[in-house]
Amino acid sequence: MNLQKRKTILAYIFLVLAIFAEVLSTGILKASKGSLYGYILIAIFISISYYFMALAIRKIQVGAAYAMWEILGSSCIVLMSVFIFDEILTTRQVIGILFAIIGIILINIGEVKEK
Repeated sequence: MNLQKRKTILAYIFLVLAIFAEVLSTGILKASKGSLYGYILIAIFISISYYFMALAIRKIQVGAAYAMWEILGSSCIVLMSVFIFDEILTTRQVIGILFAIIGIILINIGEVKEK
């Protein structure tokens, strides 16, 4: 595997870590119920998320990376709200998530690759 391909894979790993940190911070926001320690943890994980996002966009186009970050993060947050916080997921929300994921696929297919 050449160096450029490894850098691209690493960028996507950074993006996944950014998404994970964002989802975790949102879960803490819900679970902490306004405690000071909760807010401190939220600030830490949001900072981690932005740090990994900054590393990811060195190799991934910012528009594509941001779209994946937001849509995959939002989708994971919705799933977390259903499975951890017992919230209800409506049919419209499921359809919206599916359309968003299709949008990510289309954005990535259209991403211009560096030579």
